Amino acid sequence: MKHSLIAVAFTLVASSAFAFDLGGMMQTVAPIATSVAPITDAKLISNPLIKNLTTSLGVTPTQAIGGTAAILNDAKGNMKPADFKTLTKQVPQVNSLLSAAPAGMLGLGSLGSQFSMLGMDASMLDKFSPLVLQYLQNGATPSMDKIVAAAFAQ
Repeated sequence: MKHSLIAVAFTLVASSAFAFDLGGMMQTVAPIATSVAPITDAKLISNPLIKNLTTSLGVTPTQAIGGTAAILNDAKGNMKPADFKTLTKQVPQVNSLLSAAPAGMLGLGSLGSQFSMLGMDASMLDKFSPLVLQYLQNGATPSMDKIVAAAFAQ
């Protein structure tokens, strides 16, 4: 009898502890889940790059915008601030694409982690990067084109 009371008490304590942890975990995960909600900004969805990514790679607009933002953010980190500022003047959509990244995604670390948060495999980077680079190069001057290509090569 003593052992069964201990077992019942342990079960109650363990199940209430589990419920508490599960609730805490859900509070932690909820912001991430809501951050990958579909993006409904029609202007971004109609962007030629986003259209190209969604049609040629079969990704959602949210994945296209988030993946582009991740790649742009990485390239930004590989460029001098003055060069990136010049790029945003030549290709103004860069800022709106960067600012449309799902909340907290750009702070996750590696590009692979960021793509994973969007529900894509890290191998999608190899498919996204050339299309994003081509889009930037089409809007940039020849000298900026070389700077952008160097930033993508790092």
